[in-house]
Amino acid sequence: MSGIERVVVIHDFSKPEGGAGILTAECIRQYVSRGLPVTFLTGEASTPELDNLNVDVVGLNSKPLLEISAIEAFRQGYHNSAALDLARDWIAAHDTPGTVYHLHNWSQMLSPSIFIALKAVAERTIVTCHDFFNVCPNGAFMNFRKTLPCDLKPGSTACLMSACDRRSHLHKIWRFARQRHLNTISEFGSRRFMFTYIHDRMKERFEQAGFPRSDGETIPNPVRPWTHDRIKAENNSGFLFVGRVSGDKGADLALEATTEIGEPLTVIGEGELSQNGAAFYPNATFVGWKQPGEIAEIARQSRALIVPSRVNEPFGLVILEAAISGLPVIVTRRAALADDVERLGFGRRFAIRNSKELPSTIKAFAADDALIKRMSVAGFEHAKELCHTPETWIDAHIEKFENRIDELATA
Repeated sequence: MSGIERVVVIHDFSKPEGGAGILTAECIRQYVSRGLPVTFLTGEASTPELDNLNVDVVGLNSKPLLEISAIEAFRQGYHNSAALDLARDWIAAHDTPGTVYHLHNWSQMLSPSIFIALKAVAERTIVTCHDFFNVCPNGAFMNFRKTLPCDLKPGSTACLMSACDRRSHLHKIWRFARQRHLNTISEFGSRRFMFTYIHDRMKERFEQAGFPRSDGETIPNPVRPWTHDRIKAENNSGFLFVGRVSGDKGADLALEATTEIGEPLTVIGEGELSQNGAAFYPNATFVGWKQPGEIAEIARQSRALIVPSRVNEPFGLVILEAAISGLPVIVTRRAALADDVERLGFGRRFAIRNSKELPSTIKAFAADDALIKRMSVAGFEHAKELCHTPETWIDAHIEKFENRIDELATA
């Protein structure tokens, strides 16, 4: 019988937006489906979906950092005393030996201060690393100004001097100071937080940066395919981009490459490059954000998905959503899944620095029906090996929590 009495899920946002937000919402639904009482500590307020799930929501009713004044954002993002009080008071009033804590993202409203509150329950806390903010000041091991990966040691003098932030160097200095603050107050090296990573390459990157090796485990993300029937991509034409339509996600690379060889591209998402994109890329159709069912309808008519991100993608949910549905993928080598894509035969990887590689790959995909069919079948049959279903994903976390509760009970 489970020793878990309650799960406390913690995340900046209450609305399921962005990869981490969507996974946090899935996490809550899965815990509730197991009959576990759930409390949700968040920087925002409740939502109708959370209310319908009978989740106990404890929120700050705050706003994202970009929606408040710069001075308040600098203060709140560095150390949010209100978030500390909220979490610490809840723990003091409600914690039991069977209460477990699942922290997702904190880099907005919750701030590093959340770790001060969680110190008291560190041994029963899983920290899921959706990004690199627990070790890297800008959360990506990326020089956004140069659109190049960064191999500097986080917290070093070279790191401090690097103008890598997407906004300004002043913002980078603030983030560097916040990282130092996080390292001081969290005591990651001596506390028994349980860290989970979404890919082995992400875990390796953390450890290379000096992060403690203990209690770290890879638990790949859960993936819901767009379709449960194989997309017969070999019969289709035109390519697909899904995500934020921005330079860091490489939307311009997909647009320029398809334009160069005259292939149609459907762009699902919003961003700075979508506002006037139709005027510059007549071969592209910009359709904005779509719900999963709507994405499925578009994907069923597409030949392949292009994922040209310039940033280090620690997982790349959209890659497997497409591949498991039978849609071949073209991915940048900076995606953690890039090697797996080629190993399992459901796509190709390309180097961003080679300006000819992406257009030539798209051209080859457009011309070879037999190649596309092989990739489509390979993805449909084997891409699921790289991820969890939502059910097995939460089972892995429950098992980790139960093992820790047993350890503490017999210590």
